[in-house]
Amino acid sequence: MDGAEKAAGIGCVHFDITDLCNAGCPQCPRTDPNGCRPQEWLRKHAGSLEEFRAYSPPELLASLDSAYFCGNYGDAAVVPDLIGILGYCWEANPKLKLQLHTNAGMRGRDWWVELAEAAKGRRFSVIAAIDGASQETNSLYRVRTDFERVIGNLTAFIEAGGKAEWRMLVFRHNEHEVAKAEAMAKALGFTGFRAYPSNRFNGADFRYTLGGRQFVLEPPAAKVAPKVEGRHSIASGELTRTEAWIDCEAIRKSTAYLDFEGYLLPCCYFGRRLYIHHHGGAGRDDRELAALFDAFDMERLNVARHGYEAARAAYDEFLKFLAPYWDRQEPKLCKSVCGRKRTVPVEGGASGEEGAARP
Repeated sequence: MDGAEKAAGIGCVHFDITDLCNAGCPQCPRTDPNGCRPQEWLRKHAGSLEEFRAYSPPELLASLDSAYFCGNYGDAAVVPDLIGILGYCWEANPKLKLQLHTNAGMRGRDWWVELAEAAKGRRFSVIAAIDGASQETNSLYRVRTDFERVIGNLTAFIEAGGKAEWRMLVFRHNEHEVAKAEAMAKALGFTGFRAYPSNRFNGADFRYTLGGRQFVLEPPAAKVAPKVEGRHSIASGELTRTEAWIDCEAIRKSTAYLDFEGYLLPCCYFGRRLYIHHHGGAGRDDRELAALFDAFDMERLNVARHGYEAARAAYDEFLKFLAPYWDRQEPKLCKSVCGRKRTVPVEGGASGEEGAARP
């Protein structure tokens, strides 16, 4: 893979600082859909400012243009040291653009005002996950969140000078409220509104239980544009019959992922699987990726243990290590997320697949 032959630049980092969350979203990997409780194998750890300093040194932060806080298994807004962590980031790089992705259902208005005040004069915004315009609809997916509290928190944040964008996952049960939610976002002073479908159905409706009752999540009946237009993802059911080349988004966009255990990785997809590899127990591993992780010795990528310079060098080596796998259209994870379908000639000279041929 051409991009992996040279050192990959990192201009944006996805920080994942906890596996704790106040919600029980059924399709989230941290949630057991049978009861919407946290998976028993989670560490349940909130990263501290001291830990963040250990794996996010000033030289890393100073080199970035942007970063965002978003969790594979948690919500950064539950972390007690979050405001201190943001302050540390800006101390190292006053021009750093930061985003916080959150359901906004935790804490009270005073904390959200404090957050807005801490971010004054900075490039900062909240990306709020609100899946409806009422408690009835929002709570069907954002289980254990209180809609009034969410709106109250964000209103306080906005009125104190904070910038927030409303993002809504669209299901069949809430698609009738998209227009109402967008109007509410505008009236409350949100800087933007986006609505897109969940990408976690895998070709079937999703069932979960809560309080002894069974619920069913369904994709929206109306066609809704995906979260990322033009992303060349390949559905799991198409992987074995689709020819593709892997165009690593981390290399193409100069991004990386760094979690609260200190691992510097290309993306959150690797982060999620490495966390399961370490904590998930028998039967939960992705065997293909587990073998890949063991073959490389992923401990070399741990900034907290080995320092940023050594982990950064290992990161470049890891991308080179992946290149032969990518040439074989492996692992399936990379092919699914970053695979571009090859242009294949068919009878009559037409193209049989969407997407550009590999250069």
